[in-house]
This record gives sequence, structure tokens and C-alpha cells, in this order.
Amino acid sequence: ALVHPPPPTLVPPTAPAPPAPPEVAVIPPPIVAPLPPAPPPLPTQPEGHRDSVVWLAVAPDGHSIMSASTDHTIKLWDIAAKQLIRTLGVHKDMARTALFMPDGVSALTAGDDGEIVQRKLSDGAVLHVFSSGGNGGVRKLAISPDGKHAISGHDRGNVIVWDLKKGAVLHAMSGNGWSVSAVAVAPDGRQALSGSIDGTLKLWDIESGKQLRSWHGHERGTYGAAFTADGHHLVTGSGDYTIKLWDLDSGREARRFEGHEGTVYALALSADGQRLVSGSLDGTARLWDMDTGNQIAMFDSRTGPIYAVAFTADGTVLTGGNDRTIRDWPAAGGDSIVLFAGAPE
Repeated sequence: ALVHPPPPTLVPPTAPAPPAPPEVAVIPPPIVAPLPPAPPPLPTQPEGHRDSVVWLAVAPDGHSIMSASTDHTIKLWDIAAKQLIRTLGVHKDMARTALFMPDGVSALTAGDDGEIVQRKLSDGAVLHVFSSGGNGGVRKLAISPDGKHAISGHDRGNVIVWDLKKGAVLHAMSGNGWSVSAVAVAPDGRQALSGSIDGTLKLWDIESGKQLRSWHGHERGTYGAAFTADGHHLVTGSGDYTIKLWDLDSGREARRFEGHEGTVYALALSADGQRLVSGSLDGTARLWDMDTGNQIAMFDSRTGPIYAVAFTADGTVLTGGNDRTIRDWPAAGGDSIVLFAGAPE
């Protein structure tokens, strides 16, 4: 008999070992920093500004403040009583500038409606209206210390010297191809500076209306300007985030103040000339030492751009801005108090 061999034992092929899973780095979950607490809601008052505060001026006697706003109004405030004295006037468009006249009894206000209005502080009564006609809106305004002249900068590029006693135009100076965004008058009342949105600075003789000097001061627009008390220096702020001190005798930059992270929109010098305060679209105001250029303090509004700055009689800093409030900041730095709240939204 044939003996059949047993069937071969089928050995299953050895399956290749599955590849080892790649080593996966274990990434710890990110540490999420807690969000800072939201700032408490701002106080409001019915008689406050309804839009941004773009200008502040302190009265010569130090007792009151005047403010201008994009809500078209000019308001007069009592510092000690912390209350509104009166709405001094209303422009037909955005109010830009409000200045106390040296006589202490009237104010000069200006706005995008192209009108410069002299008003009585006691009741807001209109004493005179200076119309800029075809020159367009009044972006900035300055008054000579003797109260004889006003200098206005216009959105169509012209600078006008007004004879305030006669109520008439003394000179209309062209030469700025761009909107004028800053003006200032020298302490002796003989010269004026204009700055435009292209960064050009021009020095003018007020009596003759002649241009004395023109130079490219900033890479972007000039939005704040102030003469020092000696009349030989000038400080300007800009959209290039810098503040510059100019030696007017040589025409050269003497010092630079750096630190802002947005357009420097407003400047003011302390009464003793030792300190400079700047307000910026970066939401901060900064206090500077004029001799060194060093930053002394930073005031952070945490509520958006600051458009207006001023010094009170006792040396504290006032700011106005996007949040409709007027704030008072301690001279050494620290948190503000809301001196005058905006209207409810």
C-alpha cells in the first residue's frame, strides 16, 4: 500500500512587526494668563461732552478749564467745584480750539465750520465772528500774548494773521500745500510757527506776513507745537511718533524725546518751562524733562487716544481724549481721577 506522507505543516509567514509608533512629544497645555480685569465703567454726567475732547485750556487765574469737542461744543468748567459752569458755545461742526483771551473776560474758539468766535466768558455771548471764508476749517488757533493778534491754520493750507482789535485779516499766508495741523506764537508776539500734515515747519513774521524759514521737520504730520519762554526754541510733536526740540537760531534739531508708540497729537509746556507733557494716539500722556529729554512719568488712559493735554496751576497734568472725559493726573505719575465725566452714551 502506498503510504502518503503527512501534509506539510503550513507555517504562517512571519508578519512584520508593526512599526513602533513615532515618539510624540508631549506638549503641556499653554499657560493662559488671566485677562486683566476690565476697567470699571466710566462715570458719566448729563452735562458732559458727548464725543471726544480734543482741546483743553486752563484759565490764566488757574480756576477754570475750557474744553473743545468733536460734539461741536465748547464747555467751561470750575476746577475747585468740579462742575460745569456753562456750555460756552456751539460750532456748526467739530470744535477744534478754545483759548482764553489775555483780558480774562473773553475766549476765542474755532472749528471745522471755518469760524473763529470771540465770546464772553460770563455768559457765552458772541462778541465777534471772524469768518475764514474760502480757507476752510480752522484746524488750530493761537493768540499772541498781548491779545492783539490771532494766528489760524486752515485745512486748505493757509495761515491767517488776524487783527483782533480791528476784527479783520492782517495777512493771509499761503505756502503750505497741505492742511495746517499746528500753530504757535512766540512769547514776544513777533513770530509764529505753522506745521502741516506733510511734516513741514514754517516760521513767519507776524507784522509783515513774510516767511522767515521753512524746513522739513518730521517724516509725518506735525500735530503739536509750543515755543519755549526764551523764544529761541520750539518743540513739535508728530505722526512719526517723535517730539523734537528745535534751536531757532541755528534751525537745527537740539533734542529728541522718544517713547510714544503712536502719533503725538498734543503738547504743553509747564509754567516754569522745565517739563513738557505730550498726548498721543497710543493712549498715553507722557511727562518729559526739558533739559535732558528723559521721560519722567507715563499716564495710561487705557481708554483710547489722548487728543488734549494741559498743566493746571499746581502742576498736575490734564488730559482729554477719546473717552469723552477730562482727567487729572498726579505730577509724579500714577492713576488719574476723572475730573469731568462725559455724557452717558
